[in-house]
This record gives sequence, C-alpha cells and structure tokens, in this order.
Amino acid sequence: MAKAFIFISCGQFTEAEKSLGRSIVAVVRRITGLEAFFAEDVHDLNGLDSNILESLRDATGFITVLHPRGTIQRPDRSVHVRASVWIEQEIAIATYIQRVEKKRLPVIAFIHSSVGREGLRDLLHLNPITFTSESDVVARLPELLQPWRDLAPAGITVKLESGDTVLKDGHATRQLRVILTNDTNERLTKFNGVVRLPMGILKHWSARYPFERKTNDPKFRVFGVDEEGRAPIWPHSSEVVLTMDYCPKCGADDLGDDPLNCGDGDLGNGN
Repeated sequence: MAKAFIFISCGQFTEAEKSLGRSIVAVVRRITGLEAFFAEDVHDLNGLDSNILESLRDATGFITVLHPRGTIQRPDRSVHVRASVWIEQEIAIATYIQRVEKKRLPVIAFIHSSVGREGLRDLLHLNPITFTSESDVVARLPELLQPWRDLAPAGITVKLESGDTVLKDGHATRQLRVILTNDTNERLTKFNGVVRLPMGILKHWSARYPFERKTNDPKFRVFGVDEEGRAPIWPHSSEVVLTMDYCPKCGADDLGDDPLNCGDGDLGNGN
C-alpha cells in the first residue's frame, strides 16, 4: 500500500515563500506523522511537471498557500491582485480529482489578504484562511492538521463488516470480515497491517491462522495481513483479506471491568 502523504502547494518565488513551504512540511510531519510533497525538494530526472501531476493524483491531503503575484487593471478599470499561476493550476487539478474522479481529498487553504478571487477558485468553496505574514500560516496550521492524523492513502480504505448471526455453543456469533478497497486507478500489489482483537471474542473460532503474531498482552490476539499469496487488487474493486468468527458476549465477559478496551484493526502502510 502506498504511503499516505500531503501535497504542499506553496509559492517558491521568494526565499520567504520557500522557507514557509519547508516549515509546512516540518509541521505536517510533526503533527500527523505523514510525509509531505513540496516541489522544491524534488531532484530527479522525472521533471517537476510529471512529479507534480503524479503527486497530486496520489496525495492524501492538499495544503495550498496563495501569495500575491502582481496587480492588473481590468477593462472596467478595477484593480485586482492575482495569485501564483502555478498555485491556481494546482488548485484546479485538485478540484478535478475531487469532483470528477470522486476521490476524497481534504483541503487546507490560506490566502494572502491582498489576493482577490477569480477564475475557477471563485466558484469553489475553499473557505481559505486569510494571512498577512508567513508566521500566521505556521501558527494556525497545527490546529487544522489535528483531524488529518488518521488519514489513509488516497483511494484506499479499510472496512470491518459483520455477517449474519449464527448460534455456536448457545452463543450468538457473527463473522468478522476485513475488507480492503482499492479505489485508485492502479493495481494494489503490496500492503501490510495488523488486526488486534480481544482474546475472548474469538473463543468460538477454531481455525488456525498462519500469520498470527506473538503479543505480550494475554488478553489480545494479533493477526498480520499482507499481500503474500494474493492476486493484486484491481482498480475500483474490493477484497476480503481476513475473516473470523467472533462472539461479543464472550469478549465482554473476558474483558471484565474494562469493556471498552476492545482492541482495534489497522492496515498499516507498506511500500
């Protein structure tokens, strides 16, 4: 599974703008633990144009900062301050990804107080935050990034699903299915993660799982999930990557005084 990362759309005309872009990268890594793409950091033969387009396509989130780029006089003699053409284009591409490709792409937008609204951006509901200096952006960003700490790679989601109730040993059990969905335009060939469940919840499940992992917590069982022995998950399709029978009553009884500590399931990022 490709690693989740945030696309940073920030001017690079002045040293202050470049420094802001690098600061945003640092804040993203510190607050979310995710990587960030900032075009200044790209130094390979693929070229900035290809890297920008591919990174916008694969990004998990989009942060944009619109700096002023000059004043124009319109035919009606009104004066208008424009933003960077590059940044406006990246916003348009991000909009296409959201609206046409139907991919979830959360956005955080900052706009300099002098920049006017125009073009496609004038029709979008970006709800940009106004700033007057680069320090305003750095100061506000950590709070805005808090909801992004659990972002998954764009177009790839994990869902837990329960089947119908079946009686086993007088208890109502259900089948738990871990479903991995690939809603990107490329095959998903590699992924890895773990599913952690309370020991008691699996008392009626007798199957042996070859990739069960050792844990120091006697109340839980941990299962590894990866692409080994599986066919690729094709674009815009889903696959059940793990199934097991569970009993909510046994799980609650086993946890005793700690009924809310029910474990979790998480498919981590692979390469």
